Amino acid sequence: MDRDAILEITISDDRMSVYGTFLPPIGAGRPFSPDYVDAILENHSVVFGTLAEASGEAMFACNTDKRAQKDVLIARGTEAVPERPPYWKICASGDGGTAGDGGTARPAPDRIDYKSETHVQIVHAGQKLAELEPASEGVEGTDVLGNQIPFPTQAVPPQQPGGNTYVENDIACAAVSGRMLANAAEFYVEDRLEISGDVGYGTGSIEFPGDVVVKGEIKEGFHIWAGKSVSADRTVDVSEIYCRGAFQSTGGIIGRGKALLRSADAIHVRFVGNCYVESKLSVYVKQYAYHSHIGCLGTFSMAKSGRVIGGVITAAQGVVCNTLGNSAEIATYVRAGINFIVERKLRLNREKHHAMTLRLQKLTAKLSDNPTDRQLDIVHRLEEARNRYAEALGELTDGLDSNEDAQVVASGDIYPGVRVQICRAEYVVTEKMKAIRFRLEKESGRIVAAPIKDETPAAADEQTANP
Repeated sequence: MDRDAILEITISDDRMSVYGTFLPPIGAGRPFSPDYVDAILENHSVVFGTLAEASGEAMFACNTDKRAQKDVLIARGTEAVPERPPYWKICASGDGGTAGDGGTARPAPDRIDYKSETHVQIVHAGQKLAELEPASEGVEGTDVLGNQIPFPTQAVPPQQPGGNTYVENDIACAAVSGRMLANAAEFYVEDRLEISGDVGYGTGSIEFPGDVVVKGEIKEGFHIWAGKSVSADRTVDVSEIYCRGAFQSTGGIIGRGKALLRSADAIHVRFVGNCYVESKLSVYVKQYAYHSHIGCLGTFSMAKSGRVIGGVITAAQGVVCNTLGNSAEIATYVRAGINFIVERKLRLNREKHHAMTLRLQKLTAKLSDNPTDRQLDIVHRLEEARNRYAEALGELTDGLDSNEDAQVVASGDIYPGVRVQICRAEYVVTEKMKAIRFRLEKESGRIVAAPIKDETPAAADEQTANP
């Protein structure tokens, strides 16, 4: 039986594709020819996007190998290209994102210290947040029947640069350091971090360039480093807190003996227990300070009932409290008129000077009568370093006593075991006293303890320190 070659075509529902099934001739039937294929396509109104090469290969295979070729794509339309409005393409990590440029590589999972990890992602002032992608024109498409397909409009992110951002050369940057956030209308930088729960494993430690507000507790072992202030609504279990602004807690702060709170501004808390607390301004403790080391360059003050029990208080501008020590005569050291930062630098420089002197003595002892140039050079450099430390010690010593007019005022009981120091002078309490003002008598260089008469300095200073 003879039969001519046959082409069967199928047009897709969207009229964007034409598939052909090529059946070879049988016997003396006529083979495929380009004119035959063109006629079949024309009969089906296919006038656009024909693929002559694909049709030719299918025809050649049928004519020579006598094998059918099924579902061969022989015509294809062109898709419409959507038009795209201009939009801001965000390129910085936002809240909950992955750390962006400048990130620190995380340790291997078996060595992660989850208490030192921080989950809050930060952008820095001047950092690129987004760039403006320009608009692109749309292009109409055409189906295989030659019909034009209108182009759609592509949906783009609607956010615009918002608060704490600025735009230069179609690039949006952070105006301040903080956390980048976005809503349906804008992306912006928030320089205030509010944590509604606890600072713990869920948040990691907090390292934030702005203000930090903690509504829950700060769990033991987690640190907070803030570029501005820190405020807490509950008792703070301090491990390590640094802030360049003020620190305030409606509760108190407790530690494990080595915990450190350091603020470049004022500190206001209800109580302090077993902590190291430092402020470049003043410290106000409402109820008690227990076995703590507290240093400030301003005034240490308390409410009328405030008690200092144990530990060391160093305040450059004076101390105002109610009770010093307790009936157990626990050692309590209260110091006024002393710059604690200079004192710490003095201690470190003394240690370095002493270490340098020991190295120099050991090296000198080993020198022969005919030392080498290299040995002499080492000795010379060690002597220069020791002299620099000695010079620094002299300069620091001059700044140690910052205020000879500073006073220690206790409106309540002062127990034996209390030592009061003002600048270089010291007063040891050997018997119980009450309502005493300690001041430095400059002429004699000794501390005078005088009763407080008809005054309530603790209340007055409380109002000044805690308005």
